[in-house]
Amino acid sequence: MTLSVVGLNHQTCPVALRERLAALGPAAAREALAAGGWREVVVLGTCNRFEIYTVSERPLDEAKAELMAFVDRHAGAPVSPYLYQHSDGAAARHLFTVASGLDSLVPGETEILSQVKACYEAALESGTTGKLANVLFQRALFVGKAVRGRTGISVGQVSVASVAVDLARRIFGDLSASRVLVLGAGEMAERTARHLLSADVAGLHIANRTWERAAALAESLRADPVRWEAFARLLPKVDVVVASTGATSPVLTREMVRAALPGRGGRSLFIIDIAMPRDVEPEVESLDGVYLYSLADLSSLAAENAGRRRGEFAAAAALVEEASASFSDWLGSVRAGREVSLRHSGLRPLGSSAALRPI
Repeated sequence: MTLSVVGLNHQTCPVALRERLAALGPAAAREALAAGGWREVVVLGTCNRFEIYTVSERPLDEAKAELMAFVDRHAGAPVSPYLYQHSDGAAARHLFTVASGLDSLVPGETEILSQVKACYEAALESGTTGKLANVLFQRALFVGKAVRGRTGISVGQVSVASVAVDLARRIFGDLSASRVLVLGAGEMAERTARHLLSADVAGLHIANRTWERAAALAESLRADPVRWEAFARLLPKVDVVVASTGATSPVLTREMVRAALPGRGGRSLFIIDIAMPRDVEPEVESLDGVYLYSLADLSSLAAENAGRRRGEFAAAAALVEEASASFSDWLGSVRAGREVSLRHSGLRPLGSSAALRPI
């Protein structure tokens, strides 16, 4: 019984290739399971990574080769040169590192834990998990929470949303005179909007393909809801556009922005695209007075923030190593037919009084 992971992320793969895999999820897991190649499958897809975790009876080298071929087929282009692969204890260590925010574009960010949970629950609901995947992902969620409870890796600007707003502050300084248009009404868009409100922006407009979602989010934030078909009319008036939809192709085109420029009176327009796949056509950046920032551009700001927390990262990495060693011991005991309990020593979140039970 072999546990394997094959994946790519913001560190290993160009954004254009990551976009091809961004929409995959439970459907790909069900396909893999139906093909008979693996006993258990969980697909972890976020804006910065695509990973597929499998449990197989195949020999290790054969399982890895088939996994890489599977990803290539779904990407529609060779992505094997950009893939990393891990097995057994190393695969667990990698997932624990991801869930802890140590492998993120914004180190220590908090969104990844909920994303791991959502992808695992989708696989669970689809029936593509079994005992090993269930224990692995439940343990990863526990480790991710424990790392944040026992270290300070999540102190400061540690989310894509917060770094995006920090970028806007660097551009404009005081945002109190700036009007902002947010495209999207999902979790990332909402978090970004809340950070913008805390920065006291002069005006906040929210547009979404589903009017009801835009209206509900706008009402909760006391913002201005905008019908999707009308958001382009605001482009001459706003100072910043933050794009964070779940669209599979760009929703903000070069032509839309070009048409808005005459009405801007020479004012610059700053666009921050935090969606994956990208919401904004890259050609937008060629327009005079338009400045486009993507997820990749946020990495330098994230690095600055991370530099102030190096000691916390070392402490978090130590907890991950402890959890990985415990999982490897457990996996070895399962294979030997004498299953032991997973240890929680050193991982209990600070302030927790609940008794921890073996998984």
